[in-house]
Amino acid sequence: MTDIAIRGGTVVTPEGERRADIAVDGERISAIGEVGPASREIDAKGKLLLPGCVDLHTHLASTPTFTPLDDFEHGTRAAIAGGVTTVVSMVFQEEGSLRRGIERGTRDAQRSLADFAFHVVVTDPSEAARAEIPGLMRDGHAGLKVFMVSPRFVERRDAYALLLRAAADAGALVAVHAEDHAIVAARTAVLHAAGRTGVEHFPESRPVEAEVKAVAEAIELAATTEATIYLVHLSSRRAIETVREGKRRARVFGETRPLYLYLTRAQFARPDAALWVGQPPLRETDDVAAIWAALADGTLDTVGTDHVPHTRAAKLAPGISFDRIPPGVSNLETLLPMLYSEGVRTKRITLSTLVEVLASSPARIAGMYPRKGALAAGSDADVVIFDPQAERTIHAVDLHSACDYDPYEGWAVRGWPEIVISRGEVVFERGSVVAKPGRGRLVPRAPSAH
Repeated sequence: MTDIAIRGGTVVTPEGERRADIAVDGERISAIGEVGPASREIDAKGKLLLPGCVDLHTHLASTPTFTPLDDFEHGTRAAIAGGVTTVVSMVFQEEGSLRRGIERGTRDAQRSLADFAFHVVVTDPSEAARAEIPGLMRDGHAGLKVFMVSPRFVERRDAYALLLRAAADAGALVAVHAEDHAIVAARTAVLHAAGRTGVEHFPESRPVEAEVKAVAEAIELAATTEATIYLVHLSSRRAIETVREGKRRARVFGETRPLYLYLTRAQFARPDAALWVGQPPLRETDDVAAIWAALADGTLDTVGTDHVPHTRAAKLAPGISFDRIPPGVSNLETLLPMLYSEGVRTKRITLSTLVEVLASSPARIAGMYPRKGALAAGSDADVVIFDPQAERTIHAVDLHSACDYDPYEGWAVRGWPEIVISRGEVVFERGSVVAKPGRGRLVPRAPSAH
């Protein structure tokens, strides 16, 4: 007898939709189609059956000097309540060692409710650090990250190029925060000198040209080193145009984040504007339209949350200059429902595109597919039973993040997860997280096949 039978739902894949039952045995999907008797029957009539979402961009791990508000326990509670069953967290190189960063992340992830993996942020691209990459790859850690906006990148650009070459040789994916340090530093200095330090000036300090210049440089590095790069939180029309051109000559993937799909620079006219500070800043209305179009046409490959919330008090601290406001917001729990409500229901994207950018594509890019990101026999039984008619109004008090506000407070959303299954275990059911901390497992990542 099958362990779980999910009956009567519409199975959605990047290839299309069909009415079918899903059988779950142990931790895997055992069949899709006609399913026999089961120990637990789940009626999914009128519901969509989606693969569990894979978020390639979160900040749930600690560093020696920073403990996130949403650690692995709190952050993954929010994740699974929103249908995200696998998270990739940034961890930071420690004392020159990439592996020490992963060891810290692994300790932190012992409280995870979702499955997890890591990108290692490289702050010192030394020869010793580069030598660690093959061993990390053998252990299933196939992701690195580089901050081009850091002065270290400018000072040691040649060493970072060698890092990308080493990543290419090993098959590691390199995530890139692409903003030009010189432009950001110069704009920030000018604003400070003029006494224009309020949050309303934040967008001026990180202009589109800083993003475009860095994206172009990152693509050139990818082309010359043959590295596979993953450009995170792309925010502007011009940056996307640069990515579209760059994909013809380098191994480039592009991500946007929810903030840039739903909000514009107009938020910075509000007295509480600091609540929406992220890097890069919110852009203009035509940038929002360009991002939706790039999701629809495949130029953008994923939507990742960059989940790193801070309390209202931390964001709205009096007298703090725009460049000292802690960047980041909560996004994990609302990632899927808002993209469905604002994207699929409005016909900006198709249902298949939603599955592609939230599950299949990130799993492929991360070397997890088809174990993750797929509804197929043999794949992990990560299944979201999604009610397309459920109506919710977003209020932070109803969500599972430790944050005391939500960037989309008061938004009316139609479509919400009803039941979430992770590796064959029901982890969220009709509003309640039923999973226990510590059930999440490391997902080994394969070398890039691109």
